[in-house]
Amino acid sequence: MVGKAEGWGRQRRGGSAVIRSGYIRIMTIGLLTSIGACSAISEIFKEPDVQLERVVVRGVGMTGGKLDLIVDVENPNGFTLHGTKLEVGFDVEGQHLGDIAYDDDFSVSENGRTTLTLPLTFGWAGVGSAVRAALGSGDLPYKMKGQVELRTPWGPKEVPFTREGRVALTRLARALAIPGYSE
Repeated sequence: MVGKAEGWGRQRRGGSAVIRSGYIRIMTIGLLTSIGACSAISEIFKEPDVQLERVVVRGVGMTGGKLDLIVDVENPNGFTLHGTKLEVGFDVEGQHLGDIAYDDDFSVSENGRTTLTLPLTFGWAGVGSAVRAALGSGDLPYKMKGQVELRTPWGPKEVPFTREGRVALTRLARALAIPGYSE
């Protein structure tokens, strides 16, 4: 009987090793599948394109002014993107005018585009004459840096962006003259 008990014990330990070995194989396959899926998601997901379409001068006064940044968000994906936040820092002529945190939810349909209006209030303090002159012209040299936060089919995603160039500047009839600038 002693021999049988010892033999059974060895089989049991051997069986346990087989189970452990099978468990490790399953976990390895699961891990590799997850890594492959993440890789596939990054190939499927294309970052949206954020572009400044134009700037609207809402008003200016002695202490500063109000602008609307008209921003297009383009979705190159075959599924709808749901934006939860858009953060933007806005510079003109190399000088920082201000930051915007757009917290309203927005959607961009598959292979579509949506336009957002981002209000920016700025002060003249610390803003040089070059910025004042730029705000008085027909277009604006700018740099826009920020990030868009999205809900995707695979979970939340943050997409940073930086854009710079020149953009059309529109002044509303009720906007006052810009201090320090004359036409």
